[in-house]
Amino acid sequence: MDIIFISNKDNKRLNLRFTLIFLIMAVCGVVALVVLFVYNILVFASQKADQHRLVQLNRENKIIRSEILKMKEKTATLNTLIDSLEAYDERLRTYASLDPINDDVRKMGVGGTEPDHYEQITIDTREDLITLSQYLDNLLARSRLQATSFIELVDHLETKQYLMDHTPSIIPVQGWFISGFGYRIDPFTGTVKMHQGLDIAAPPGTPIIAPANGRVIFVGERPGFGLTLEIDHGYGFTSLYAHCQRIRYTEQDVALNTKVRRGDIIAYVGTTGKTTGPHLHYEVHVSNIPVDPLDYILIVSKGE
Repeated sequence: MDIIFISNKDNKRLNLRFTLIFLIMAVCGVVALVVLFVYNILVFASQKADQHRLVQLNRENKIIRSEILKMKEKTATLNTLIDSLEAYDERLRTYASLDPINDDVRKMGVGGTEPDHYEQITIDTREDLITLSQYLDNLLARSRLQATSFIELVDHLETKQYLMDHTPSIIPVQGWFISGFGYRIDPFTGTVKMHQGLDIAAPPGTPIIAPANGRVIFVGERPGFGLTLEIDHGYGFTSLYAHCQRIRYTEQDVALNTKVRRGDIIAYVGTTGKTTGPHLHYEVHVSNIPVDPLDYILIVSKGE
């Protein structure tokens, strides 16, 4: 290949002869230089980016280490709180007559394998994360156990409170005991007869109150008892009130199944049925068996 240069001043000519191989080598050399230049630029830029990333990673690592320390402090505080809850739980379970939780169970041992991605971090950070993770797993397990225990306690105490609310425990009328539970001489027949209740004398119209929560299951006349009311308290407890002047409820259909609470007025003292004077005949039955009402009177009137 020939290249000719011609001067305008003296019409001189310069002939340059290039072979094809030389031309190709020249082009390749230029391309190589360009590629090398671009590569050096990319390497330089990459190094700068890596340095920037390294600085950023170091900054992030310091922040992470700082946060790990804060989490350790918080978990220590949480551990102290759970310890106090467990101590309080033991006292409550003793009060509620529930078996204590075994100490070995409370420890809630945890374990497990190290996550694969932990291999990509430094040994110190990895050990801190493993310790913190196991500590948190233990706290979580103990918290769940404590929550279960508290639920059991609440259910137990609510059941116990419900039983207490439905167990006759107060005197149904303010008055004077005139005849107790047991065998006695019948004032009308003169024969010895079982007296299944407690007679409490009081002026006519004296309010009669429910000794426990329950529902009315009978209102009406009964031979010898006159106007009578019965309450089912649940748990096998029932109570009976005889010789009433009147019932709080005007209609029998309305009274039946009416819910009452301890202290509610349910009737008034009278002289209906066979009686020598105004009084309340009060009975308590457990599983349909009459028991001494005095055993179910924790609070008595001032007049006795």
